[in-house]
This record gives sequence, C-alpha cells and structure tokens, in this order.
Amino acid sequence: MKADIYYFSATGNSLTTAKMLADCLGDGSQCIPVASLPKTGTINIAADAVGFVFPVYYGDMPYILREAVGRMNFSGSPYIFCVPTYRGHQGAAAQRLNQLLRSHGQKLSLSWGVPMPGNSRLSSPEETAQMLSLQPERVREAAKHISAMEVSDYDSPEPLEPTMVDKPGNFRGIKADENCTGCGLCVNVCPMDNISLQDGHAQMGDNCITCLSCFHWCPVEAIYMSLDESIARRFKYRHPDVKPEDISAQKGQN
Repeated sequence: MKADIYYFSATGNSLTTAKMLADCLGDGSQCIPVASLPKTGTINIAADAVGFVFPVYYGDMPYILREAVGRMNFSGSPYIFCVPTYRGHQGAAAQRLNQLLRSHGQKLSLSWGVPMPGNSRLSSPEETAQMLSLQPERVREAAKHISAMEVSDYDSPEPLEPTMVDKPGNFRGIKADENCTGCGLCVNVCPMDNISLQDGHAQMGDNCITCLSCFHWCPVEAIYMSLDESIARRFKYRHPDVKPEDISAQKGQN
C-alpha cells in the first residue's frame, strides 16, 4: 500500500514509528513532517491512503496536527488511518481526529496505537527498554491491519469536550533557569517557533503546544516545568535512534 504519512514528533517516538511504518507499507510510502506544512492557507491532500502518526497528549492529538488537519482539503475519499504513540493510554485521540475529519467530509477508518516511553508520564528504565524493543513488532502489526484496509467506527454520539492541548498555551510554565547557556538548541527544535534568545537566554512565549521537545533536548537541562511540580525536572527522554537535528529538520522550509 502506498500512503502519505503525516507525522509530528518531539522526542523521536513518532518519527521512528512513522519511518518504520512507511518501510512496512512499502510501495513508495512517504513520511511528511506536519511542522513542514504551510503555516497558512489550504493544504491539498491527493493521496488515496493518508496516515497520521503522532504522540497522544492528554488523550488528544497535538495542536500542531489539529490545526493542520483543519486546513486540509482531501481529494476524493481516501483511506485514512492513524498510529498514535502513547505512554499511558490513547484516550479519545482517535475519536477527536475522526470528529475533525468528519467536519471536512472525511472519516477515520482505523487507529492502531503503539505504546512508547513517555516524555511526560514517567517510564521506568525497564519499561523504557521493553517498549523500545517491541516497537518494530508493534509497528509491523499496525502495518498489517492498515494494509488490509480494515475499518472501525470512531464516531462519538456526543461532541467531545475540549482538552488542555486543543489550543496553544504555556500552562506548564516551561522556562529556562540560570544554567541556560544560550546555545539555541531549544529554538531549533521548537515546532512552533515559540522560543527566542534574549541576551543569551532562552525565552518561551505563549504559543506553546506542551510537546516538551525543548525540555528533553536541552543539553544542560536548564529547561523545566515551573507549574508542574510532580515532573518539573523529571529525567530526560529521547528516542535512542534520533538526534536533535532530526527533530529540528521537521520544520523544513515554509
């Protein structure tokens, strides 16, 4: 099956999942970073099979994906699937994506999640190692069901309530402390261009989608969540097969 796979990734879980999935589906399937899509205007989608790979935040999709899908114009009635990556559970991410697609005359045909180490919720070293070792197998399983073009029902009887991440906002109080060296890595990996350097110190704005990319990739661990005490300075997680330049490259040239 040839599919266009749109993905967003902060720490590499969804990036590696999307690439594995494209390899499994074959037939010229390609991965397209959502952060590289035009920031304004209609996004025309012509593929016969369209996939979305993304991390689950608060039982929802990341805002950057929500906003992009909201501007998509689909040609015909493609087979649409998603492969959420998640630490705890998928929540209503599939139903929320389906609801958004329905508003554009489309529907989600299949959702098949892949459990991965959390970048918010904590995973033990043992859990992390196990999830990473099982990732290829679980992606192959997802590809099998997608290739068969299986269909499930993701319609919700009632409209779903908004979540904390359905719009930008720095509700976790992400900021850089006095250890910030002004290296600019957080500026590069932020998908929303929400971080700037002022007098050699990282400054976060309010156009934050709480992806925690800046938090996990900071080389001196100067970035923390000032309003989220339980995980304010939790240990950093990055997928072992991903480098910071892989994350920053998602933005491409807009």
